[in-house]
Amino acid sequence: MASNGNSDISGATKIEEASTATPSRNVTHSPYQKYIEALSGSNPGLKKADPNNKNGPLKNGNALVVLLDAPATGQPGFNTTEFKSATDLRHHFQNANHEHDHRRIYIMEGLAPDYVSIIGGHFFMEPTFFQRQERTCVWSNDFTPVSDALPQPSLLDPDKSFHLQYCELRQFNKAIENRYYFCQRTRRHVGMTAPRHKEESTMGILRRKVSWWCRETGNGGWDVVILCDPQLLHLSPDPKEVVRGENNDIKNVRDELKNGPFQEGYVDFLPPVSYDKIGSKKVHPHTSMLRDLIHYYQQHSDMLSTDDWDTPNMSAIFLKKIVAAHYLQLVDYIKAMLPSLELRLTTAWVEEQDQWKSLQTISRRCGNYRDDIEDTLLSLGYPLDGKLDVASKLRSTNWKDCEKDFHYVYFRLKILKERADNLMQAMTGLASIAGNRQNLEEAKRVKRLNLLALLFIPLAYTSSLFSMQDAYAAGQNKFWVYWVSAIGAVAFTAAVTWILDSALDDEAQWTWRPLTYLKFWGGKDKKPKAMKRKATGFYDHNVRR
Repeated sequence: MASNGNSDISGATKIEEASTATPSRNVTHSPYQKYIEALSGSNPGLKKADPNNKNGPLKNGNALVVLLDAPATGQPGFNTTEFKSATDLRHHFQNANHEHDHRRIYIMEGLAPDYVSIIGGHFFMEPTFFQRQERTCVWSNDFTPVSDALPQPSLLDPDKSFHLQYCELRQFNKAIENRYYFCQRTRRHVGMTAPRHKEESTMGILRRKVSWWCRETGNGGWDVVILCDPQLLHLSPDPKEVVRGENNDIKNVRDELKNGPFQEGYVDFLPPVSYDKIGSKKVHPHTSMLRDLIHYYQQHSDMLSTDDWDTPNMSAIFLKKIVAAHYLQLVDYIKAMLPSLELRLTTAWVEEQDQWKSLQTISRRCGNYRDDIEDTLLSLGYPLDGKLDVASKLRSTNWKDCEKDFHYVYFRLKILKERADNLMQAMTGLASIAGNRQNLEEAKRVKRLNLLALLFIPLAYTSSLFSMQDAYAAGQNKFWVYWVSAIGAVAFTAAVTWILDSALDDEAQWTWRPLTYLKFWGGKDKKPKAMKRKATGFYDHNVRR
């Protein structure tokens, strides 16, 4: 939704405005644009497009719409039609009746102004449905210049529409430098994880969005519109490859960099297909949200009963389960990262700065993901405090229960964040211990310098005592007296210093045992009395007579 500088026209209006297919069409006064302009007064977010999209990620024709069509009765067998141009999509809606008797699912991959104008104008959808899908990021250095906030909870109706944010794990074939990246097409953030030692790949956490909307027709049919993001192809800015070697060279790897789903994709959420039916099912593609949804609608629509398909609400189950599957894979990934950091802390205190950064990143991301899950629970009408529900529902075996999946993800992210925070506190304690140990080593070095200074103090004292004049001056006949006195003073000082240093412990207690056997008070041998700890914590050193 690139801004053209007209502050009085909303960002959503600019999508509709840019969608003109013929020069003669006056889109400025189209009914849908007037509808958007009227709503922009109550929703200020419609007045400003996302600044991340101003360089043209949203272009006319830069989208793909796939229609899944089935009769309104019986078990659906969806026929697929792909609209690769806005003209074909417009012709379809010109011949489509609003009161049809079909079950139709329109899946749009990517956001293009011309496609948005055609779909939105046909169904007269609320423009915030497209606006929230367009927003790239909630946070920015400009204190969120665009709005991506949920409406009031009382206005949310998950039976009509909802909007979900999630993350997808992507594995790159090369180790690239750890910095911020964005998807070049959608401008969504890609959080990189630094490659481990001896690894030649990099993990990326790609932020995603998906939106669902539905309406029922008067003849038993219904329409569903799904907005999803295209798959990641190129990163922005261009990444650099980290070549491990003596020089740690960095080179551009744009043409050679490839990415795929982490560990070949998420685990399927459907019950295992029986052996007599598995031959008729196609393999799961694990390529993009669009292709995954088409796979489930075409290959596994029989998992839902005929009654389930009577309303459009059950068509959203596959979408919700895919989002939950991505979250579960993300949770497992974070669960695997934390023990590796804990192990490194218990084996050796090395690279503490990198470990601190990794823990801080995990803690921050877990907090962000928890916020996304809270918005998801709110958008879907699920209770936010689902701890008791998770405990009670884990015993159920209904694969269609999406609420249990999202509550479990929310619970696990909460635990992982607490675990990361506790590990950060432990690392802080270890850093303090390491700092104290370093200070102790510095104190020992100062102590050695002080002992060395004791060798020169008697020399200076003896020299000042004799004044080094007359017969005691250098070269005179009594100069040898200075050396005898000085060496004796040095020896005496060194002996006293050694005794004090050896006899006193860190608590300034006398611990040199040979002196306790000296004869005092009548010449009797004095043996040390066994030390007994008093209630005050001090030791009793009284000598038994």
